[in-house]
Amino acid sequence: MEFFRRLRKSKFGGTILLLFLGVIAFAFVAGDLLNSGGSDFFGPSSAEVAKVGRERLTVNELQTRVQRVFERNRQEQPTLTMEQFLSEGALGQIADELIAMKAVMAYGERHGIRVSKALVDAEIASNPAFADATGKFNESQFKALLAQQRVSEKDLRDDIASQIMRQQVLGAASAGARTPDSMVLPYAAMLLEQRSGELIAIPSQAYAPTAPASEAELKAFYAAHPADFSLPEQRKLRYLLISRAAFDAKAVPTEAEIAAAYKSRSADYAARETRDVSQIILPTEAAAKALVAKAGSKPLADLAKEAGLAATPFTGVDRSQLAAQASNEIANAAFAAPQGGLVGPLKAPLGWAVVRVEAIKPIAGKTLEQAKPELVPVLQQDKAKQLFADFINTIDGKIGEGSTLAEIAKSNGLTLAETPFLTADGRNLRDVAFKADETVTALLKQGFAMQQGDDPQIATVKQDEVAAIVAPGDVIAAGPPPFAEVRQAVDVAWKLDKGAAKARGIATKVTALINKGVPVADALKQAGAADAPHEPLAARRIDISRQGQKIPPPLKALFTMKLNTAQAVPMDRNQGVLIVRLEKIAQEDPSKNAQLISSTKTGLGSVLGSEYARQMITAIEQELKVTRNSAAIASVEAALRKANGAAAQ
Repeated sequence: MEFFRRLRKSKFGGTILLLFLGVIAFAFVAGDLLNSGGSDFFGPSSAEVAKVGRERLTVNELQTRVQRVFERNRQEQPTLTMEQFLSEGALGQIADELIAMKAVMAYGERHGIRVSKALVDAEIASNPAFADATGKFNESQFKALLAQQRVSEKDLRDDIASQIMRQQVLGAASAGARTPDSMVLPYAAMLLEQRSGELIAIPSQAYAPTAPASEAELKAFYAAHPADFSLPEQRKLRYLLISRAAFDAKAVPTEAEIAAAYKSRSADYAARETRDVSQIILPTEAAAKALVAKAGSKPLADLAKEAGLAATPFTGVDRSQLAAQASNEIANAAFAAPQGGLVGPLKAPLGWAVVRVEAIKPIAGKTLEQAKPELVPVLQQDKAKQLFADFINTIDGKIGEGSTLAEIAKSNGLTLAETPFLTADGRNLRDVAFKADETVTALLKQGFAMQQGDDPQIATVKQDEVAAIVAPGDVIAAGPPPFAEVRQAVDVAWKLDKGAAKARGIATKVTALINKGVPVADALKQAGAADAPHEPLAARRIDISRQGQKIPPPLKALFTMKLNTAQAVPMDRNQGVLIVRLEKIAQEDPSKNAQLISSTKTGLGSVLGSEYARQMITAIEQELKVTRNSAAIASVEAALRKANGAAAQ
């Protein structure tokens, strides 16, 4: 039902919507812990973004939360810039959700709903982010993680309390939302609707100036459009590689260790036997006795077939394996019988068992010398793993004591390596042929999550085999590069910008003429674009709705237009304008598609539940007389752009 409720589905809105639903409170809190840059990043401020009863949302709170959500999204999209993030309306969505959080909290408290400290404590204690290796809450780890991420315990507790309150207050409003049958068929019919028409391209390049721009014009254009030329953050990663293979020579087991391992595994090397066994389960003891009486030397499989049953084979099992698959009594009896022996009836969980020993396979024992070829490699690998882990733990301790990457390299004979300037997705903007190897690829996420000046961190390159100690090197913050480096790109963009202005004018004229009933060919000719390329355009609503947020703008326009009309759709990066013309709408009866009816009803129910909760929040905000300060919100946006832009200089 994403198609029906686009309000909930902006590019970054999904993250914020999760907060609103209150279903995954700790996903939000843990996300803050993992991605926050610190609640004091922008410094204190008392300016109010909104008043919520007696509470207020400050500029500082909003700036901090936007920065955190931005960093979380950048974990998924390494090249994401703050400019792009804000252009998607993220600031307004985050502000609305923070205001809603405070409003619901105030409303609940006004009406006697309380979130106890014990309940918040329980939520913290159950969070795996604060658990030690045994899975239990660790107070030291909790405080260390908060300190590391510069998140105060009060802020964390406030977030958790707010999420719990939202679940309590909004749960009843959204629970059990059901879609009336009268709504289902119209929406299902919309999903099956098919529209067709044509796409007419008015490319900017065709109308771009041929005369070169002056240097002053290019510099002015560059200054006015810095975001169009911004580059993602680039940084060098410095690292030391530690391989488990380096410990193999020191991990050769001693004779004493081999003897001890042989002794501890004596059961594996003692002489033993396995057996092939067949089993039939009959419903009564009498039936089982009758089968035994006529068995003779017949194969058990044949006897089972005569009885309309099937024999179950157990091949190459020892006593314990047979006991696990059948029962202890059956295993003991089968291993006491000779080859070919018939055992039973024996009580089984599902009836009465008759068992025949089909084959006995003796396995000779192994002496210590015979076992060495298979024991030594296993012991050596285990010992190397332990030496590797001990070394990593020692290095971790040295890092905790303040040792630098260079000091660790020198004292341990390790080689310090450094990557070229890379983006978070591993590209080298100075060398398009560069390809990050397995090691560098494994370090990117952790390396880009660190700040300059942070202590080195230990990263896994290959589990139990290769680790690295990584630290950020030089950093080039995201932002526009010097003009001289992108002059050629600016020249191309300037020409496209000029051409796009003419293309928009032509597209506007063509669209207006078509909407007045002028034939397409005549409209293009009158607008001076007779040679504009055409191509057919057709789609079903259900098919494009499955594309989520990746619906091409022309298709989106096709399903928002009236029949026999046209609409101009700008192309990205001033490439031109596309004119969409709708020629035909085909309907289909959805009543025969039971699966579609069912999924539509379920999807609409989910949407209605969310809508009921949103309406509840609106009513709460009205009751509390919530006011918003547009100027303060604008100042937050300006500060975010400036702060993230300043880092690029």
